[in-house]
Amino acid sequence: MEIFWDFIKLSIGGITIGTIVIFLGKFILDKSSEILLENHRNKLELLKTEHQIKFSQLHNERGIIIKKLYQKLYQLEKSLAHLTSFFQGTEWENDITREKSATQNLEEAKELLELNRIYFPAEFCVQILSSLEHFDNVIDQMMEAKNKAKMEKSKFRFPKGEGPQDLWREANLKVKNELKEARLSLAENFRSLIEV
Repeated sequence: MEIFWDFIKLSIGGITIGTIVIFLGKFILDKSSEILLENHRNKLELLKTEHQIKFSQLHNERGIIIKKLYQKLYQLEKSLAHLTSFFQGTEWENDITREKSATQNLEEAKELLELNRIYFPAEFCVQILSSLEHFDNVIDQMMEAKNKAKMEKSKFRFPKGEGPQDLWREANLKVKNELKEARLSLAENFRSLIEV
């Protein structure tokens, strides 16, 4: 009978020690998994902050490029307004400084777009290029008006509505109306890209 009581005491002691070991094991596993989970959370927070900083810098860089491109479009519009101005003097058909200025601004705008195309959606680049084509058409139209003016000096007469002054007037109206509207439309798209 004493063996029986020893066996019961040993069983109770074993069960108690087993319960304590299981409880401590569970406690240690819970704490270690919490520490691991907290470690992963901290790493994720760090990565999130890093990503936000990079995105913020990219957004800032994109804003600077948009600002430069918009300023270049405005300069181009101004140079075209200067090119199509009616106050150029009697030798306007021989003066190429205004054409050169407008052409240079156009080329700089195209280059700025091409260098930074990765910052814009493809369809937006197409819209900008389309606007730049309209700007280029005004330059071509003024060159044609100058050529016609030179031909007119040699006594060649153009039909009504097709003379150099008509082309000049049409180019001037395009700059004042259509091209300004195109630039302002692009400005709205620029604002949406930088979320202003």
